[in-house]
Amino acid sequence: MKNIFKILLILLIPISLTTCVDLEIENTNDPSIEEVLSTSEGLKNFTAGLFNIWFNSEQHNYGSPGPAMWVMADWGTVTWANYGCVDMSKEPRVFLNNNISYVYHTAYNNFYRRMYRVVTSANDILQAIENGVEVGESGEETEMVKGMCYFMQGLGNGYIGLVYDQGFPSDETVVDYSALQVQPYTVSIDMAIQELEKAIEIFDTNSFTLPVNWMSREFSSEEMSKIAHSFIARLLVYSPRNTNQNEATDWQKVLNHAQAGITQDFTIQGDGNISNRKWMSWYKYYLARPSWGKVDMRVIHMMDNNIPANWPEGGINVLPNDGVMNSSDERVLSDFEYDASNNRPERGKYRWSTYRYSRLDDYIGANFFAPVIMMRKAEIDLFRAEAQAKLGQYDLAKNIINAGTRVSRGNLPEISNDPNDVNNAIIYERTIELPLTGMGIQYFDMRRQGQLQDGSLLHFPIPDQQLEIIGLNGYTYGGINPQYGIPNIDVAIDGWYNASNN
Repeated sequence: MKNIFKILLILLIPISLTTCVDLEIENTNDPSIEEVLSTSEGLKNFTAGLFNIWFNSEQHNYGSPGPAMWVMADWGTVTWANYGCVDMSKEPRVFLNNNISYVYHTAYNNFYRRMYRVVTSANDILQAIENGVEVGESGEETEMVKGMCYFMQGLGNGYIGLVYDQGFPSDETVVDYSALQVQPYTVSIDMAIQELEKAIEIFDTNSFTLPVNWMSREFSSEEMSKIAHSFIARLLVYSPRNTNQNEATDWQKVLNHAQAGITQDFTIQGDGNISNRKWMSWYKYYLARPSWGKVDMRVIHMMDNNIPANWPEGGINVLPNDGVMNSSDERVLSDFEYDASNNRPERGKYRWSTYRYSRLDDYIGANFFAPVIMMRKAEIDLFRAEAQAKLGQYDLAKNIINAGTRVSRGNLPEISNDPNDVNNAIIYERTIELPLTGMGIQYFDMRRQGQLQDGSLLHFPIPDQQLEIIGLNGYTYGGINPQYGIPNIDVAIDGWYNASNN
């Protein structure tokens, strides 16, 4: 895989300075990339678009593997084929169709391309600064631009490492992209963490406020430092592909970054369902809205053990209380809505459910003008609790859990410092509290805990379109019969459920 020059030529086509657009469409009205990178205002404007590209990929549906990961994690369930959801949630599981002709190939191909768009664009800006271009009067905004570019390098490389098996990580030191060679996902993760640490160093040693249009609203350098620390914690916790790798995580490092992370929810301000909108989450809207996404029976079972974790052959009539949850967790009433309507039985009644996720109804009802939750404070608190538990500090872990959403929102009883109680509470809280915030959280959690349903792919392959460009044969992962990939490395085995054995 030495010759990737062609693929990078596609990735390096200039992006719009104000909106997220498809880079393979040439805009002859835009100034050349060389001209943009040679001026102070050009660098600042170029930087302004980076986070929006990442946001619109991570929080979208058409160009994102997020919906497919959501159903593969058996948190959500749908009977609609959109975004590959029906294909990727078949029981027994089937392998991913990694062919350019596959109708939903764009979901994971576009995400791959756009993450590299972010990275290579940030690289260009940093190289221009290294070559002497200053930003702002007397260079007063140069450090702000550098900090943002390191931050975006980290997000781009990091999410390639979270989602795909391998990639082409890079930074501003690259002078010849054709010399890059494919690397395992761990290299992308490591590079991303280093880049985020560079961003933190700048955020911590400078005082500035990002312009409103960079991330939908103003963020101070202090806030950006906390956000960057939180993303490092995400990369460390979510990158393992199995339980052994999860145990080998540097949990002290997770704790350090989580303790320096966000202290309130990280949100982006939605700007509505209008033609020129930049900040809207289709990911949240589609998967939570009525008549579309439902809550998988596995999650319902976690909240009420009397209800089975799978839709019964006898239908709703054999479910206790018609599938209405009886739980002491008050979030049953605040976050979930009973909805026994189901459709498309020919696609498998195992997709049916008696609940939908209603916690996002205020967002859905606000026509996309409400804040978009990107990362909840609860996620970082639970990182802290899990890290303390992994380090054997169960008293501290217990205190974090009892001070958190389990009690404040769920009104559940406090737990003891018993290791089983602590570990079970962490899993439960992460399952109930964090859905449809960051893309893939439930999938990443199930993956690292060895709980993905048998035959689920543990990461996506390099998309076939990219393989064709660099002249390599296609490959894929997942499935039961046939199954592609190394068990417990590329494809899930011994997970929470094996449909072929039931």
